[in-house]
Amino acid sequence: MDWSLFDRYRNFIPDFEGFLKSLEEPFPTGLRGTGDLGPWLECVSDQAYKKPFEELFFYEVEGERKFWGGRLEHHHGHYFMQAFSSLLSVLALSPDENETILDMCAAPGGKTTHLAQMMKNTGLLIALEPDLNRRRVLKANLNRMLVANCMVYASKGQDISLGSLRFDRILLDGPCSSEGTFRHDTLLGKKRRKVNYLSYNKEFREKLHREQAALLDHSVSLLKENGILVYSTCTYDPDENEGAISKLLKRHPNLVIEEIPFSQEIEDKLSQGICEYEGQDFGADLLKTRRVYPHKLNSIGFYVARIRKLSS
Repeated sequence: MDWSLFDRYRNFIPDFEGFLKSLEEPFPTGLRGTGDLGPWLECVSDQAYKKPFEELFFYEVEGERKFWGGRLEHHHGHYFMQAFSSLLSVLALSPDENETILDMCAAPGGKTTHLAQMMKNTGLLIALEPDLNRRRVLKANLNRMLVANCMVYASKGQDISLGSLRFDRILLDGPCSSEGTFRHDTLLGKKRRKVNYLSYNKEFREKLHREQAALLDHSVSLLKENGILVYSTCTYDPDENEGAISKLLKRHPNLVIEEIPFSQEIEDKLSQGICEYEGQDFGADLLKTRRVYPHKLNSIGFYVARIRKLSS
């Protein structure tokens, strides 16, 4: 596979050759359990599995995704199939019981159901999804995972109006160029991706940047004072990551970047955000944000930032 599209990141991705090699490896299958899946996995099949982090009920499993997606235990909501990187958004947000939380880009529901799990089905969780078919998938997953504290709205995040309601925490796992999902086996036959992402269509990317900025600005208006916003993407592109956050901070001086409360076990697998790229100075605080590279953590490429809104 020709990975020359990533050459522009050579100067900041550590062990760049190791990074390119990891993209030839198959995309991993992960299960986020609602409890300890170890005893069940021991007897469910002859497929190997591992638990990368002792603190979490997350498991990397072998075997085809349709095998794990077709299990009765899956339909009964004992686990959600998702990449480990997507857990980082929710862990960074660190939701608590009885809070009011907004998931601005919710479908298919991996992060939404994880939020509800950490909230112990208390408080109010609002999930947004404008597309009917994706909303059906979201609702099916909420039902399957027995989520009881969530309301789903058919709205884009940048358009939602909820009167005077403001949120303790907001998760914005926004639309992005999805470069972090690129592996040899995920790109085969993906004509839409080859047109939209791999050719780096200028108009497409500029539209993405505008949408990301609109979502970020509106999330700030919906956040309570002292509230927490987590922004994440599954791309390596600094313009969609550190660049988007740097511009947000300039537009909203009452925002500050915070250290993310990851455990040391997880932190050891992550990389710092970058503070400059192609002549752009993002600021030293962007080092507090975190990046995932698949040769350091066997998952999708990812970016996550935690931001607090101070009093105006």
